[in-house]
Amino acid sequence: MDKSTSVLFESAANDAEIFSLLAAFYNCNPEQDIIDGTRSLNTDEIADEDVKQAVLKIKNYAASTFPHSDEEKLLNLKRDWTKLFRAVSPDYGPKAPYEEVYLAVKNPGLIKELAALYLDADYTRYAELNNRHDYIGVQLDFAAFLSFQRANALNNNDLENYNKLTDLFEDFTVNHIASWFPKFCTEAFKHVRTDFYRGVLGLTYLALFDSSKLPSSYYETVA
Repeated sequence: MDKSTSVLFESAANDAEIFSLLAAFYNCNPEQDIIDGTRSLNTDEIADEDVKQAVLKIKNYAASTFPHSDEEKLLNLKRDWTKLFRAVSPDYGPKAPYEEVYLAVKNPGLIKELAALYLDADYTRYAELNNRHDYIGVQLDFAAFLSFQRANALNNNDLENYNKLTDLFEDFTVNHIASWFPKFCTEAFKHVRTDFYRGVLGLTYLALFDSSKLPSSYYETVA
């Protein structure tokens, strides 16, 4: 693999890692292993300072020992996860993070469109995730899947397939995540109660946009 290809491979692998991590945060009701795992997140090699600070929000919440015990921290995370991502009631958190909910112009064929897109890409994990095709966690997982495929294509010296997958990845993230996530994120920042999920929301934003577009409420500090 020559130098230019190595750079592309590193970028695709990095996309796969970050989108996979983000998908897990949205898809998984937090358990103790989430706290244990995020304590060991390595920020030393993160070059982008805004990304590093978002990861540190997550890591520091998990690593903190005062004033909350692990049991209390886990309970707070479960409350935040439910409030932010499950739309229990209109008075308790933002509307659920589904693309269809936040589109400015409604698209009644969206779910079928996404189903066809996933099928064409041989992506089947949405069935295991047991959620709608347009849920943020499913869409982030699909972005991670495409990035793993991009890296594999480069590893197999298949530049044609890499270019095809990269075009699909960029089109999907722009038109099916970035087009609506900011609206949800702005609402979610009004309800988030832990720096852990404040960091998750901020890190998702930074995976899609530059830091200048982050809502000012992101920089608030909570428990």
